[in-house]
Amino acid sequence: MSTRKVIVDVDVGTDDAWALLLLLKCEEKFNFKVEAITCTHGNTDVHNATRNVLRILTAIGRTDVPVYKGAVEPLITPPPDREGHFHGVDGFGDLNFEAPDEALIQPEHAVNELYRRLSADPGNISLIFVGPLTNLALCVKLYPEVREKIKDLYVMGGNRHGVGNATKSAEFNFWADPEAAHIVFNNLMCPITLLPWETCVSEHRGLEMSWRMDVVGRTANKAVLMLNQVECKCYADWQNWMPCDAFVVAVFIKPDIVVHSEHWHVDIELTGALTRGQAVLDHRKRTKENTRIVDRIDTDYFKRMMLYAADHDVEDQL
Repeated sequence: MSTRKVIVDVDVGTDDAWALLLLLKCEEKFNFKVEAITCTHGNTDVHNATRNVLRILTAIGRTDVPVYKGAVEPLITPPPDREGHFHGVDGFGDLNFEAPDEALIQPEHAVNELYRRLSADPGNISLIFVGPLTNLALCVKLYPEVREKIKDLYVMGGNRHGVGNATKSAEFNFWADPEAAHIVFNNLMCPITLLPWETCVSEHRGLEMSWRMDVVGRTANKAVLMLNQVECKCYADWQNWMPCDAFVVAVFIKPDIVVHSEHWHVDIELTGALTRGQAVLDHRKRTKENTRIVDRIDTDYFKRMMLYAADHDVEDQL
């Protein structure tokens, strides 16, 4: 089989960092290649997000993967007020890690690079977006022809039953730029796989923080050792680990990790006083389905994948 190609868009964030570790660790075993990493605003500003990507790549010796800085802010400004920064203001717990070599950031803007790569290899590049969808929305609006060039899209974001984490009814990534999510789900022509907030809530119940720190975290992997410090702080009051973005990356890597999924038409609420940013499903089934929603994954297999990402000797279990 030919090697799959993927571009991943992040707003790093600890769960984004784990998503990157999982992707880069699994390239050879699962026959795909990370073509590029694009960065956006979200968990932190785009400058910090980009620096955090470089920290991860430097720690694991993968600075060969090109990194591009993208959207600074959502399409509609100013950004919404937020109650706090779960991952720290800088996305990595405000622990003042050593500054990375910013000369590694590629000069092209992420949006233009997305277009260039998709146009050069139409229909053969998958996209994984685990932050606000601003870069992809801008790409679609600047270059409408790109809608037909994407192989498929994997998204962590939105919600299935109106359960929110940024507000009562909206998940953070969609809430951070609802217009971008609206553009993406109403314009793309490729298959879309969505892993929503409620799936993260149900699946993280099998991931105890004691397992995360005392089992996964006991490794010589320099990136994991850095994340141990960050997540010890961020998850100080949590009983379970919530690696949201790694869930959807696992679905891309190992499609049969999905235990249950359903197809729905998904749209995004833009004007509701209480529901802005909520993903809305057509339960009447009167609109053509545009999204596969992942409801459950094999968490036992996922745990082995995360151990593998952290350089534990479990390859024969995958």
